[in-house]
Amino acid sequence: MPTFPLAPADYSSRAGAYIVDVLFVVIPPTAAFFLALVLVFAGVPLSLWTLFLVVGIGWLLVAGLWNDIIRQGTTGATFGKSRQSLALVRSTTGESVGVGLAALRVLTFWVFNALTGGLFLIADLLTPAFNGRNQRLLDMLLNTLVVDTRRIPAPAQTDPLEQFEVGDASDDPFA
Repeated sequence: MPTFPLAPADYSSRAGAYIVDVLFVVIPPTAAFFLALVLVFAGVPLSLWTLFLVVGIGWLLVAGLWNDIIRQGTTGATFGKSRQSLALVRSTTGESVGVGLAALRVLTFWVFNALTGGLFLIADLLTPAFNGRNQRLLDMLLNTLVVDTRRIPAPAQTDPLEQFEVGDASDDPFA
């Protein structure tokens, strides 16, 4: 069981985490592509700029799969979600989703986007703004929930003097 309540994460935190995740996966291959392009026009041999393209494409695939499937499946948080103190959990138990469900989540996202020509992306990303539990369409379909892990309930306030018993004056040895 989680050590935090299953309070849904707010939309702005989810959007920030999504932006960080996209930048984490997309910026390195984009930089590699532009560097390879500069090297092509500079007349550098084929092997060097091809290396940059291969490394860029490799980063896109490996970082994307590691971040969305392996990391999110085992820890409940992608790189961006961990920066925002968010976690993806099963909405019924609060446990981490596991690698299998994380892979199904990514596969479902890409299949629905391919079938709808990208309209699913817009609907999926806007749904948390109009949903009481701030769930994406995929979250509702797969019974998952993104929660804010910072919202740890405060411990119950106790009076420090309650631990002592109050006796009557006859028990006082100095009286």
